[in-house]
Formats: sequence, structure tokens, C-alpha cells
Amino acid sequence: MYNFKFPDIGEGIHEGKLLKWFFKVGDQVGEGETLCLIETDKVNAEIPSPVSGILKKQGVEVGNIIHVGDTLVLIEEPNESKPEEKEPQTAKVETTSVDEGDNAGVVGQLEVSSHVIASSTDSETNETTKTKVLASPLARQLAKDNQIDIQSLKGTGEFGRILKTDVEQAMFNTKQAPNKPLQVPKFESGSGTRRVPITSVRKAIVNAMSLSKQIIPHTILMDEIDVTSLVKLRSEQKELAKSLGIHLTFMPFIIKALTKTIEAFPIFNASFDHEKGEIIYKDYINIGFAADTPEGLIVPNIKNADQLSIYDLARQLKDLQTRAVERTIQLKDIQNGTFTVTNYGAFDALFGTPIIKYPEVAIMGIGKITKKPVVKNNEIVIADIMPISFAVDHRIIDGADAGRFVMMFKSLLINPVFMLLS
Repeated sequence: MYNFKFPDIGEGIHEGKLLKWFFKVGDQVGEGETLCLIETDKVNAEIPSPVSGILKKQGVEVGNIIHVGDTLVLIEEPNESKPEEKEPQTAKVETTSVDEGDNAGVVGQLEVSSHVIASSTDSETNETTKTKVLASPLARQLAKDNQIDIQSLKGTGEFGRILKTDVEQAMFNTKQAPNKPLQVPKFESGSGTRRVPITSVRKAIVNAMSLSKQIIPHTILMDEIDVTSLVKLRSEQKELAKSLGIHLTFMPFIIKALTKTIEAFPIFNASFDHEKGEIIYKDYINIGFAADTPEGLIVPNIKNADQLSIYDLARQLKDLQTRAVERTIQLKDIQNGTFTVTNYGAFDALFGTPIIKYPEVAIMGIGKITKKPVVKNNEIVIADIMPISFAVDHRIIDGADAGRFVMMFKSLLINPVFMLLS
């Protein structure tokens, strides 16, 4: 009997609501056929069957909540009476393109996303059921070589797939662990207090920020940019953009300047493989931006942002922001970012200390544009000043590198016409 449990589909999602069954008990189910539709905090996912056989039991009724690890279905496979142990099969369905080998897996059809359901050849066996250990081949080998119990790890990949970085983190924790286990103080709930469970999105943020701070040594450079010419240009184009149905903010100009600068300094668009001591350069520039939603922070990214015009960038920013707030964002829209920008100015702030989105190596924080007196040609004039906070991964990027990046970025925003003509 194959015990198929509701997998961890990533992004901190730990439960879902069963919306629809496509098969009933007793039906013949084919490998890769859609079993059910499950609503989560971000997407509605059609879950495919990993094996062929007869559906013997449904683990949850329509309208009820199912948690990660709960039995979704029991499937009686053909020739199950044979004594030999059968390796779990991978669902033969449509595959998706993922640019890291660690994420290779099997795809289920999604209503608003393209989740990856990971597969594995490892299994636990008892008398009646088989369950999967979701891990990439690289992670599996690395865990074996370093005596890490892979079944004790929680994966950060799609559907809870254990990635090489998860094993690396376990290795780091093992090396840093004191002889005596760390005793985390318990929080006592006294009078005048209340406990509220965090949302799935907030849990994903907790994990992502903790991972980034544990692995990446941040160094931060802060500066101010005279964007008087940019403010004038945007003001001149604002009404024309509005007539075309485009909400023109400063962010498209900022992203355009970032892509131009990244083209000149490609290391800021890279990732770092600490284990192999290799820098992974990427031939595409996907600019992520922090979107504030009622559930928490989501970071969608604009694919191939360097190939888009200012108006195209504005359209995509508006579309992704709207879908993030409305919870219709697709998983592919938040995957494979290469560089992130976050806007402190939207909340009336000037500077901040942004946290890099692992495995990226840099993040640009943009502050509120204000009018300030500055000295130009030995005269005091009023200028529009935009503060920035630039954090980089100090393992592979030095302060001098960050300084050169900021110098070019500043020059493009100070003279935005040159940026648009190049």
C-alpha cells in the first residue's frame, strides 16, 4: 500500500484546504494524474499521483484542512503481493526549468503556479506503507560523505526537498554546536499576554532571514544621490504614462539603473558556492522587489529586467505587486531572483540595513526622496536627494567593489537621460 503524504510545497506553507477530489475511493489512478486541488496561502495546487494503482483511501474530506505530513491518499499498487521491495517511482508529468541542479524534480499541474514536487529513491518501509525522503542527489551524497542524518533535516526546496544548502547548514550547525546542547529559554505566558500563531508567509520570512544572517557576512554602504534631474524627467513623463494606463513611479528608473550597473559588475548578480569555493555567475538579470502584503513580505522578481523598457518595467511592477497582495502570485514569479531592491521610502524612512535574500549576494535599499540644501558650483541650492543602503556578501564582495558599483549607479540616476540612451 503506497502512503502518499501531503508534501511541504515550500515558501513556509505547512497546511492547505482540500477544495476538490478528482477521483473517488475504488477508482484506478494513473501515475501523474491529478488527485486533488488544494488551496494554500499563496497558490491553488493540483497534486499529481506519484504511482499508479487503485485509490483505497482519501485522507481528508473536501473543505477540511490537511497538514504537511498527513496522509493524502493510500494507493494499492499493481502486483503488491510480490515479496520484493519496490522503489518509489517518479511522477512522469510535465517538467519545469529550474536553474539549480539541486532543485530538479517532478512537477504537478498548478492552478496559479508551477510548484515542483521533488522525488527521491530513499524510502522508509514498514509492513504496509512506504514514505519518501525528499532530497536532491547532491544533498544526499553530501550528507552521506559527512555523516549527516538526512532524515533529520527539513528541506527548504520545493515541496520540502532537502537541498545541498540544507546539508551545508546542518554541517555548519554541527561544527558550531557546543558540547552541551543549547537550552533555549521558554516563554511563559502570564496574565496580560496572548499567543497568536504566525502565518505561513511569516514563517517563511523567519526561515529565510535566519538563513541569510547565519550564512552571509553582510557589509553595508550608505550614500545619498542627487536625483533632481530624475525627478524632473519622471514629472515630465508622468501624464503621458498615465494616458497609456501606466503608473510611473521612480522604481522603474532605479531598476533600469541597477541592470545597467550589474552588466558592468556581474559579480553582484552571482551566487557563492561556499563548499566548492566557486562563484556562480548568471547570464540573466531577474530583479526582485519587496512587496508588502497583508500576510507579510513577498519578493517577486521581474525576469530579464535588463531587456525591458521603463514602461515595461512599470507595467510588470504594478502587475506583480497587485497579484502579490491578492494572493494570485505564481510560484515562478518568486523563484530565481538574482538581485533585490527594497523601498524604505514607501514608509517614510531614509536609511536601513537590508538583509540579503539568500543565495543572492547583494540588496539595494532605497530611502525617501527629500529636498535638501546642497553645494553646487560653490553655491547652496535645493536638490532632490535619494538615500540608499547597499548590503553585499562580504565573502566575495569587498567594500571597494561595492563603492565602485554605487559610483556607477549614482552616475546613471544623476544623469538619467544617458541611462535611457545607452
